[in-house]
Amino acid sequence: MKPADRPNFTKLVERLRKDIGWGHELSFAAGGFTKFLEESIEWGKVMPLLDYVNIMSYDLVHGYSTVTGHHTPLYSTKEQFESTDRAVRFLDSIGVPMKKVIIGAAFYGRVWENVANINNGLYQAGKFKRGVSFSAMQQFMQEHPGFRQFWDDVAQAPYLYNMDKQLFLTHDNPLSVSLKTKYAREKGLSGIMFWQLAEDVPTKAKLDRMEGEKTEGLLDAIYKAAHQAN
Repeated sequence: MKPADRPNFTKLVERLRKDIGWGHELSFAAGGFTKFLEESIEWGKVMPLLDYVNIMSYDLVHGYSTVTGHHTPLYSTKEQFESTDRAVRFLDSIGVPMKKVIIGAAFYGRVWENVANINNGLYQAGKFKRGVSFSAMQQFMQEHPGFRQFWDDVAQAPYLYNMDKQLFLTHDNPLSVSLKTKYAREKGLSGIMFWQLAEDVPTKAKLDRMEGEKTEGLLDAIYKAAHQAN
């Protein structure tokens, strides 16, 4: 990031709002990690001009990370500072209206290899291997038998570890996106978004017309959680 990027983004938002007027929605996607949130945006100047900010609260560990972790956790842990809740609390602390904040879910996972069998692979050294869509996750596990599912009660996030092949996989699942949706409702946020729809399994209605094992879709889980109290 260059020093001029921050004020230049403000000028861009100001010009866009001036040109399109208030009859059209204007929003942007923001990185969910602390450095971006603290250094990249003039929040006090741009948020009055914007309808929403979409927090990309995923890839908090990513392809350049050499230690495993949760790439899209709801809450921080003592080992991992970055989280969805951390981003929301930061924006709240600087006066960004919560009704303008949208949090993110990931319809894909990230895989590390050469991960030692310590703490079931979580917060261990490793080499990033690849991403895998939620729709392809079952196939990936079948091709690499030996995965076990785990749940982090603090982060409110799932993960998988394959002891024999030393593979670690961090991802969202129906439970974690349901909890994020509930969080968004309870905090008075504007909602939840995701990257990306094409990586989800087919909807339940379509699955009911197909043969084979049925897996609940992440969009289905979000919709169900969003309408539970209605």
